[in-house]
Amino acid sequence: MTTAELHGSYGGLYFGFCTLISHVLLAGITAAIVYKCLVLKLVHTAGHAFYCTIAFVFFMGEALLVRNSAYLESSLGPLNLNRLHAVLGLLAFLVGVGGIGIKTWQKLERKREDPNATVRHFKSNHAFYGIIGCALLLGSVLSGLPLYFINGGFTLKMLHRFFGLVGFLTLMVSQMFGYNTGFGRRQWKAHHQKLFKFFTFIATITTANYEFRRFVRDVAGLATYYFIGPDAAEAREDL
Repeated sequence: MTTAELHGSYGGLYFGFCTLISHVLLAGITAAIVYKCLVLKLVHTAGHAFYCTIAFVFFMGEALLVRNSAYLESSLGPLNLNRLHAVLGLLAFLVGVGGIGIKTWQKLERKREDPNATVRHFKSNHAFYGIIGCALLLGSVLSGLPLYFINGGFTLKMLHRFFGLVGFLTLMVSQMFGYNTGFGRRQWKAHHQKLFKFFTFIATITTANYEFRRFVRDVAGLATYYFIGPDAAEAREDL
């Protein structure tokens, strides 16, 4: 076995292990929060937490993972894998916007019921990173859709990857801040909040690290193309 093959073997084991950890953590975090929200009958903030967790933690995390799955690519084929990736990304955006809309509507209703009530929109760290992440996710959706109808070129594909990766990281930061909100403090004890933060952080790293590696490689390829020439950079064929 050559050095390159040995490194490739170790790399495959490492990223495969990270993918397994990601699937378990994304599903576990989502299941725990969804269960709590269902127990609360999706009343008030529980509805917001229910939809946003499903969208931004599970759907978006899985959208990144499945796109980089060699097993799924060989089983489904590149076209169907791209479709699965697109469906998960679109669901993340639509369901997530619904979750944000629920919280915004509740605040507006509170203001109507009590005009003197202090209602703040997108002022907390949780809300700020959430709306920024949602905007980045919208950028990922808008840059990704044309790739199924036209040959968008390497730059558009890299832009799509940038929006998706940074959007996921931003939304997971919002998720971690969410454990500190009044809802999080009311529903979970302090040590449970710390566990949620820890597992969310690990899930963020294990889910994003392969996509981050590919993005850095693409940036290097693009820089090589512009500064050295097209013969020195290979165009990528996947999203």
